[in-house]
Amino acid sequence: MASQWNFHQCVSHCKFDNLPEGLEAKYDSYAPDDSGVDLISQAFLSETFDRYQVPGETRQRIVEGIEEIEQDPVLLHFTKFLVKDLCSARERCDETHYTNMKPGCMQRHGALYSFLLLLACVVPSMNRLRQRSIPEEHYAAIPHTFLQPQLDKMALHGDPSVHDFPWVMNFYTCSIFLFDRFYFIPYRFGDPFTMFRHKETGEVIALRHAGEEFRSDGQRNGINDVFDQKGSFITEWHENAEFIMANRINPMGFVERDTTTIFKKEWAPALRQGDTLLALHIPSGPGYTPERLRNSMRQAIEFYGKYFPELPITGFWSASWLYDTRLSLFLDSKHSNIVLVQRQLYNYPTFEGDGMLRYELFGDRTADPDRNPGEYATSLQQAAAAYMVRGARFNTLSMIVLKEDIERIGAMPYITEADIELFLKTVDSHLHTGGH
Repeated sequence: MASQWNFHQCVSHCKFDNLPEGLEAKYDSYAPDDSGVDLISQAFLSETFDRYQVPGETRQRIVEGIEEIEQDPVLLHFTKFLVKDLCSARERCDETHYTNMKPGCMQRHGALYSFLLLLACVVPSMNRLRQRSIPEEHYAAIPHTFLQPQLDKMALHGDPSVHDFPWVMNFYTCSIFLFDRFYFIPYRFGDPFTMFRHKETGEVIALRHAGEEFRSDGQRNGINDVFDQKGSFITEWHENAEFIMANRINPMGFVERDTTTIFKKEWAPALRQGDTLLALHIPSGPGYTPERLRNSMRQAIEFYGKYFPELPITGFWSASWLYDTRLSLFLDSKHSNIVLVQRQLYNYPTFEGDGMLRYELFGDRTADPDRNPGEYATSLQQAAAAYMVRGARFNTLSMIVLKEDIERIGAMPYITEADIELFLKTVDSHLHTGGH
């Protein structure tokens, strides 16, 4: 059934302050939902109110916000389109960047819209998982991770704003799953390198694509606003029918200046741009160990293979300050879980600086590294601050673990002693070649 309103008519009427790009083509193929007027089922709404003992004033505000959407046929229609797209976006590895949005056509409760949009995703998302015969135990609690604090914030402070919409969207749409210690969600790999596996030994190598500029320490030139004028280099890629010669990514998280040659008859591609991975997210708390990592990945591969067989999962991807191998310069490599986990990953550099580390360790992405290290409470804070005071900086690194290597976690499937030795010779070398 075709919609009575085209995309531009909807957008003109709703007057959103912020709408993601690329929605028009999706809208044109959208089959309108004729299941009824209700945006959010009364049963789910009543159950949520009772479960969290939502005060009467907050209940009334939410109900009035829903009614304002439902009484505007164009806004209701377009909101149902957004709900349908949001609910399936992650499993499609859709890169559409959804974030907070407010329709100008809502005169009374426009500030509620982002939250109501997410709330409207819960029931249809659960229905989608139910249709896949996924046991309820895997998803029943997912949306409640952020639902309770959101309702508490409204009740206590009258604030309906949604913090970090792209992240909490994963939970309201039941797109993210917790296995043992870590969260997982589908992700399309797009970084500029290709991984290969040796056909006989099983060794894995990642070769960076051509045309990127790196400092002498193997990090992107300009990261943290630190440039290497004298020692930087540009990555190369030379290929013919027999071999590929390119700059290897050392799994300790940097790109090597010298090129490496592999012969095609000996190596097979293991990861290419466009492949599907599972993005791994690290919740706070104890148990950040190689054993829990292996167990979590094992469960995730089994789950997605059974319930999402159409997703050809190649392995895992993640980005975190915890993967910065500079931390191993002052943490105990035999006992620090941070280092022990790093050693199980194929770490690689990104263009993200140390904002995440500053936030996680010091509570502020712009924390001053020149503050007296002795003022910090933990040994990790003190060591990290002292490292930065000397002029060095941290980076957010990403990592890959291929699914064939899950069972080797704990035995350093990618990093060799030679890799560690080269890292120690290379790290911070840009500070001595004119970096500033």
